[in-house]
Amino acid sequence: MHKYILFFVLFFLPYILIGQNEKKDAADPAWSFSASGYFYYIPYERNFLLLTGIAEHKSLHLEARYNYEDLNTASVFTGWKFEAGNELQFTAIPLIGFAFGNTDGTVPGLELELSYKIFDFYSETEYLLDLSGGENNFLYTWAELGLSPLEHLRTGLSIQRTRAYQTDFDLQRGIFAEYSFWKLTAGAHYFNPFSTDGFGVFSLKINF
Repeated sequence: MHKYILFFVLFFLPYILIGQNEKKDAADPAWSFSASGYFYYIPYERNFLLLTGIAEHKSLHLEARYNYEDLNTASVFTGWKFEAGNELQFTAIPLIGFAFGNTDGTVPGLELELSYKIFDFYSETEYLLDLSGGENNFLYTWAELGLSPLEHLRTGLSIQRTRAYQTDFDLQRGIFAEYSFWKLTAGAHYFNPFSTDGFGVFSLKINF
């Protein structure tokens, strides 16, 4: 657990301090921050906790992840947010980052979000250029097609491609549900239903 605490201190304390200083100047918009934890419960295998954190100021996007590209691997990203639309809203964030730990590499990526009334689509994709050799390069994907029938409830379909764990499926497919309250969002994903490779992901996100 001390590794996770150290990770957040190293990567997010500077952002928090900058954000607090920024709030003192009313002429400039304040920073916004979010932190998320995803607990992977995989039967008969090692369970693990995936951590992410985001800091944003205007169009600048900073992000850090742990256990995303591989177990005991951290990654940091910088990107620029592009937004368009009113009723139909579109957001794109091109990213460039670096991974280090069990896996080392350069990581270009792209996050996309599209929303219209109660429907939305979200995806994050990155391609790891592994420093140990091109044969270890890998395409990671997480995507959600969501529906929000109630104000605080969101549910839908999700897919994931990762090498942080192994199953017989190259692309993990599942369902999810999230509930938002105060500044928190709690969620649960169930991947590969009706198969022997089924597993759950339980998440908690906070915005501040």
